[in-house]
Amino acid sequence: MNSAILNKDVQQFINEHLRSDIHKLLLKKSPFNEVTPKELVAQIESKLKAKQKLPTWFNTDKILYPHKLNLSQTSSEITANYKASLLDGNTLIDLTGGFGVDSYAFSKKMRQVVHVEKNKELSKIAAYNFKQLGTSTVQCYNEDGLAFLKSNKDTYDWLYIDPSRRDKDKKKVFYLKDCEPDIIDQFTLLFSKATNLMIKTGPLLDINNGLTQMNHVKEVHIVAVANDVKEVLWILENKFSGKPHIKTINFKNVTPQRFNFMLEEEKRALANYSLPKSYLYEPNAAILKSGAFQYIGEKFSLSKLHLHSHLYTSDTLIPFPGRTFKILDTLDYSRKSIKHLNLTKANITTRNFPDSITEIRKKLKLKDGGLSYLFCTTTFDKKLKILNCEQLFK
Repeated sequence: MNSAILNKDVQQFINEHLRSDIHKLLLKKSPFNEVTPKELVAQIESKLKAKQKLPTWFNTDKILYPHKLNLSQTSSEITANYKASLLDGNTLIDLTGGFGVDSYAFSKKMRQVVHVEKNKELSKIAAYNFKQLGTSTVQCYNEDGLAFLKSNKDTYDWLYIDPSRRDKDKKKVFYLKDCEPDIIDQFTLLFSKATNLMIKTGPLLDINNGLTQMNHVKEVHIVAVANDVKEVLWILENKFSGKPHIKTINFKNVTPQRFNFMLEEEKRALANYSLPKSYLYEPNAAILKSGAFQYIGEKFSLSKLHLHSHLYTSDTLIPFPGRTFKILDTLDYSRKSIKHLNLTKANITTRNFPDSITEIRKKLKLKDGGLSYLFCTTTFDKKLKILNCEQLFK
């Protein structure tokens, strides 16, 4: 951690070059003796990334940033605050503290937060930034999380862990057993230190797969931002033996879209099928990730276009947690059938369709963009259809 980066003139240079060509900056000599071009560029890249992802950090003076890869792996401020909203109690230990975004959010809800990070540089940066951010309730330790637990006699109300989804060669992994640390065989230790566990996994981990590997799962939270699933949170309570509650949230515009259900409700739900009616509904990404394909239709009294299409329709417009469209035309999948629409470009979505979007654009001679939305899908009568739609709610 180069403290010279915090000098007033260096900070001014970083702020003034947030939109500069970093490749040119790397080739130029640094205007500061104590700070290299590589260090300047690293701060510029990471601070620019923080502008949307971590606005509190971006708008706080003299924040130190890690390498952009570390920043890309950290939670966004919006998802960190959501995690904190799920907590109750007084004490929490964050075993994979990293840059400290989650720990900072937890500190606003808990009286004491322990931040454990095995990377020495990250640990120092996080400890320094906590002071800049004005929090004094976070204790930082530069140690391996599991080793710290084993040597520490303290217990906590909550234990949070975000296993790294990259292996030793920095390649992405997708199964819990391949993450670092591997927590599958560590639940006895984890529950000896805290009654409640919150485990963050990546968006690609299958929900049913996770439930088979972890016991005492009380809740599963699927968190999306702008219709992009960012993380899956597993809430475990020691000795909990009930059925897990699946909770989805999509942070979009002012009011988040929420949809919750029990797995049994999805298993019992019966879908009604029909050809396209007046309106089309596409569930948001968090709901699609949850697998509530039958229950979502039953809950909102909607008909489904096909077992595997996951698109829904109705004659009456209803509020829905996803995108909503007015169906203008239902067409066969052919260039001839849509010629009368006089479209040169359109937004194309496929659901249960044999051709890719690229292939569809080539076949229909359509560019990307515009106000028209074409859904290419298979209906329950096994026919390939194009639904020409107008989006109603953005």
